[in-house]
Amino acid sequence: MDPGRNGGKKSVFRRNLLRSIGASGLVGLAGCGGSEGVTDSGGTPTPAPIGNYPVSGDSVTFGFNVASSGTYSPAGQQELRGFELAVKHINNGGGWVTSEDYESPLDGDGLLDKDVEFAVEDTGGSSDTARSNAQRLVDSEEVIMLAGGTSSNSGVANQEVAAQNQVVYMATMSHANSLTGADCNRYSFREMFNSHMTAEALAPVLREEYGEDVNYAKFFEKSDWGETLREDMDIALGELGWSPVWEYNAQAGTSDYSQYAADIESVDFDVIVLGLRGLDAVNALRAFREEFPEAGIVLPLASLEIAQTAGDAIDGVIGTVAWSPAINSPLSDAFREAFREEYSSTTGSSKSVPPSGPAHIAYTQTLQYASAVERAGTFDPREVIGELEGHEYDAGLGPQTLRSCDHQAMRRVPVVRGKPEVQHSYGTYYGLTGEPADVQYACDSGPAANCSLGES
Repeated sequence: MDPGRNGGKKSVFRRNLLRSIGASGLVGLAGCGGSEGVTDSGGTPTPAPIGNYPVSGDSVTFGFNVASSGTYSPAGQQELRGFELAVKHINNGGGWVTSEDYESPLDGDGLLDKDVEFAVEDTGGSSDTARSNAQRLVDSEEVIMLAGGTSSNSGVANQEVAAQNQVVYMATMSHANSLTGADCNRYSFREMFNSHMTAEALAPVLREEYGEDVNYAKFFEKSDWGETLREDMDIALGELGWSPVWEYNAQAGTSDYSQYAADIESVDFDVIVLGLRGLDAVNALRAFREEFPEAGIVLPLASLEIAQTAGDAIDGVIGTVAWSPAINSPLSDAFREAFREEYSSTTGSSKSVPPSGPAHIAYTQTLQYASAVERAGTFDPREVIGELEGHEYDAGLGPQTLRSCDHQAMRRVPVVRGKPEVQHSYGTYYGLTGEPADVQYACDSGPAANCSLGES
């Protein structure tokens, strides 16, 4: 947890009251019964309690539940930096908050006359830990907003706890379709694109790079996320005429991928597709680049953190990233410079601290929530949800919408190609293959077709 966090805890009685209200089911949202409760002796309406609302005291707390340790820790640590930077700008100005290019009611003086504090928990990449952490943040820290989800399984755990406790959840690097598909709920929102969008963005680039008659070997993480990504990639590649010739479901945490080299070598393949994340992806890239230096490698969900750790093994690898420092736009430039100004002092060189996609996602989602609070004029989640749904905005990749039907951001997807290690010292780990891909899909298709948010 954040060691600098202040006191100001509300009474145990109030927490128990709110828990009992939450346990009775999801109450009506904005526009369906309103958010006012009984009137006081003077006839003034008082807010109906929901989740950790209403908020008392001079501060309000955000809860950040990320993987600071474990396989996904490089991305989790970047998420936390993005979260912390957003909170600093909400309280003190800077970055997007004071940028003329960012349309927002935020003024750099906190939220609704309150300072924003934050509490941090480490999931270690475990869904069980994420679930218990999230509940602790809701109960003990009384967070008004929960954010995080460095992996898809922890993202699903976070959103379940958020819905049960009627707290808004802003997902970060959770990539599984189900988050805004079959498992969607009214309290959860996602800025990050999903595996369906990843596959759609990669297909035309891979056709241009390798052609249409390609044999590929594939490794996918043994998880719900890995299985879904494999299905999406197989569909997209099948439409190109690609044929899978070898497959293995890898356990998360596998350190030695060279053991599979002989098996792959026995088949006729042109490209290796790696549906892996974090340190697993790094280990696989190093092993297969050494064994098959001429083979094409596709990493559907790449990241700056993977590229930095993989070194020369990232050279030529094609994948998607949440955001790239190479994207030039007023808001991308403002974020990049604010991030480097904030964190370069810890290393002595701004070139060594380029911001990553996870940091950009975390920063964007925190400011999206804060802006919605200011527009609503209240921390009441029912009203805040109404402000988030259907909101149109720019996060540096062009116009996008946080959809009402499934709470998925229709965000463009950057497709990148890894660069040789000799260029890494300049902070350049991969280059864009073109403009970020526009892969929007309708509310009655793709993962959204399986989403039911219930009555509003």
